Amino acid sequence: MSKETNTEIKYKRTDLKWSNYIEYLENAINNSKAAKRAEIKPMATPKGAGDSHLTSRATHQRLAAEIIKKIAHELNLNESYAYIGMLFHDAGHPFSAHEGEEIFNLIGRLNNCGYFHHNAKGVEVILSEDICTKAINMIPGIENNPELRRQLEDEFYYILDIVISHDGEATKKDIDKKAENYSSMKEAVLTKLRLSNSQNEYKHIAQTDEGKLAKIADVLAYLPTDINDGFRLGIVNGFSKDYLECFGTMFSKDDTLDKKGKIAFGKKILTEIQARKLQETEADMHNEKNQEILQYAFEIKKAAKEQGIDFFTLTPEKREKLEQIIEAKIDEIEKSRNLSTPTERQMFYSDMNKLREFTSKLTHIGSSVMEEITSRMREYFINDFINNSKETGNLGFSEEAEDLFYKIKKINYSEIVQYTKWDYQLVGQPDAANKLVRLAAKILIQSGAIRDKFYDRSIREKIGDSQALEYMTTPTRDENEYYKKNKRILFNEPKGISLKGKFYSQDSKKLHRNAFRKTVNDFLRKQGQSFASKYMNVFNAIPYTVRQNVECALNGTITNSDFLQNHQKSYNAKLIRRMISQYGTLENAKKHKDEFINELIDEERNKMEEKMAIQIAIDYLSGMTDRSFNDLAIRTGFMKHDQIQDAHRGEKPSESVLKLIYNLEQADEEHDMD
Repeated sequence: MSKETNTEIKYKRTDLKWSNYIEYLENAINNSKAAKRAEIKPMATPKGAGDSHLTSRATHQRLAAEIIKKIAHELNLNESYAYIGMLFHDAGHPFSAHEGEEIFNLIGRLNNCGYFHHNAKGVEVILSEDICTKAINMIPGIENNPELRRQLEDEFYYILDIVISHDGEATKKDIDKKAENYSSMKEAVLTKLRLSNSQNEYKHIAQTDEGKLAKIADVLAYLPTDINDGFRLGIVNGFSKDYLECFGTMFSKDDTLDKKGKIAFGKKILTEIQARKLQETEADMHNEKNQEILQYAFEIKKAAKEQGIDFFTLTPEKREKLEQIIEAKIDEIEKSRNLSTPTERQMFYSDMNKLREFTSKLTHIGSSVMEEITSRMREYFINDFINNSKETGNLGFSEEAEDLFYKIKKINYSEIVQYTKWDYQLVGQPDAANKLVRLAAKILIQSGAIRDKFYDRSIREKIGDSQALEYMTTPTRDENEYYKKNKRILFNEPKGISLKGKFYSQDSKKLHRNAFRKTVNDFLRKQGQSFASKYMNVFNAIPYTVRQNVECALNGTITNSDFLQNHQKSYNAKLIRRMISQYGTLENAKKHKDEFINELIDEERNKMEEKMAIQIAIDYLSGMTDRSFNDLAIRTGFMKHDQIQDAHRGEKPSESVLKLIYNLEQADEEHDMD
């Protein structure tokens, strides 16, 4: 009897009614606004003018969905449920990938209105688009089957649990945690949502075994594409010894190999793939009449390498230099030949076009080698996870594969991902986002949009906390002032605006800011009773953000480098001045820390109108794509066109990625100690 049949299977299939109607849900997802935005949202880096080949957020979601579907199928889990959950698991990702999350997380914390995490935001986006209802309404005869509708609505929270629990940045220690018990899946999702937004607890464990696969599928989708994108961008031109050691460990069956032996084996694998690819590429070049042309192609390759151009990877800039080398070689060949007749000249032109073709084929070998090795790497992990789960009865990698999984993840961050960031992502965007949040929040208060929500009877009815309801008030203002502000700004359309060179005029900036104010105001007014849950998230967040901010100030902590560092310093200094004024000395203030925190909590809760205005502004801006945010920031005068036009990648280290590397290192140390 096989090992598999002797093993007690400890993971469990989740059966859902949705499995019979999954095509309707997939249709609703694919036609959602979130899916359309994902097509132009980036993974590690926003696309430049020549970067159409880089991985988009939509591509990543489809890859992750296919991976989880394959694993779930092999383990006899519910593959359609797992697939659909991963198909829109990143619906809440803001522009600028990790940097975008850091921007809005810090703005929210410093303003005491909560935390920002893309997995929680994804649940909010999906609920706001009402994807569940849209899918259910497609089902034939559903209007005559209210019981089925209720069941599908309840089960939809199983899918949302994958979204909120997928966080691929989880460490070994995070994944080893056990899921909490809840009375229903709806309670589980809403509790996780509250913990993410209010208490900064966002690394959740899924309630189902299909959901537990999400963290693995997420990483297995982006590990290869991060490497592929790194080569395409020219960040790396070959695999480092660390990568080669990992490949050697994966693909060698010799357990006695030391580090040096594994590196050698990794090189051997790459060499074999390259030789095979070269042979396949040369198959149509072997005609003896083409040998001279093929030799010229290899001479071009050699000349390019001498100028630092490796055929293994070609950036747009290096490709342009390669074309210059090719044309120089063609000029050299032409001068060496006697092209005295029209026939000889036409044959020469034909040969030179064939030379361009052969050279082009040689350049594609590098990318095909890289794509094959990363594809094999992904399949290694998928197969190991499946086989180990079957053999042990527990979901997970073998010990060797698990170590490699986190090692490659760390190498990717260290050698590739942190160098994919444009400089404007690290400086221009954070400042522009902060200013746009302030601008939007101001008009949401001045227009009375927040006031209207605070005194909406249907929204107040949803606030189940009597204490929270007491703070749901606004100062009494002259109604005529609301009217004037709405008339002057909200109904002003920007007409006849044109660029003056690379910059917008002051008048055009003013009109665009007014248009932005109107858009944000409309965004809030269209929101229904979800406003109540957002209010409770902000209300519950204040004790946690206040405590964190006070402790940061007392410790002199700056939790970021480029991300709004000056705002963090200013906020710390403000709190320190107030504590010293109140308690005499900093040492005395530390003794009264809890008293001060409680005082500040009440003070901040008395500003709930401002807090909600900032939160709504964050919600609106975080839903934008990189392109639309940059365009808005430029039109409103908070970024300059040249910051985008003259941007460079990799000149500044990404603090958010360095933090991820640090977290992985710390988790490794803790895991080893355990």
